[in-house]
Amino acid sequence: MYEKIAHITDLHLDEAYPLKNGVLARKQFDSIVKDIKDKKITRVVCTGDIGENKGISYFFEQLNTKALSITLGNHDTFSEILKYYNKGADYDSEKLYSSTITEYHKFIYLDSSEGVIDDKQLLWLEKELISATSIIIFVHHPIIGLNLKVDEIGKLKNRANVISLLENSPNKITIFCGHYHMESTILHKNITQHITPAVSYQVEKTLNTIEINTTVFGYRIIEIDKYNTSSKIQLLHNAN
Repeated sequence: MYEKIAHITDLHLDEAYPLKNGVLARKQFDSIVKDIKDKKITRVVCTGDIGENKGISYFFEQLNTKALSITLGNHDTFSEILKYYNKGADYDSEKLYSSTITEYHKFIYLDSSEGVIDDKQLLWLEKELISATSIIIFVHHPIIGLNLKVDEIGKLKNRANVISLLENSPNKITIFCGHYHMESTILHKNITQHITPAVSYQVEKTLNTIEINTTVFGYRIIEIDKYNTSSKIQLLHNAN
């Protein structure tokens, strides 16, 4: 069993803030899609903050030939994404969350779009963590915190509850997330968390301020085999 996945996050297509800062989000997204294609990667996971208005339809048009999985970010709306993607849709709570199992791994896709993993989803997660295989989680918000300003203002509200569930699992757990617009890897007990750089713009790792960097953008290439999960960052440079 071998699988290669392109993890993309925080595109912010057609949103005002990136454009105001000179970021051509569609152009950067196009460059990443081309890079994914050139590397013959056929599976894509997007962990949210896709964009607004026509940016959403543009996203799905560009990836319509890829095996695509999605988690929602805090800039995403359930009703808008549902027009194009409905895997794992919980229509009562208006969330998207699901899991898939392969021979050696379980993939779990969580919905943190409201800045919290809601109680219904937590109960579902607790059952999903009962697994004979290692677990790979995709979610928008980081679950393990960082000592940075961006973590102070944007953290998952009930992170302690989620961490407690994960720590109590006997399994090795790998998390791939976004939201903070930076690269980071943290090890915590049985958990390894990877934050992937944004497609749009990056946020510098500063303690007291939020400073953005518009010179680079990127995504993560994940490689999974029977025994291991590894990944590397693919950065592209903004030539605008």
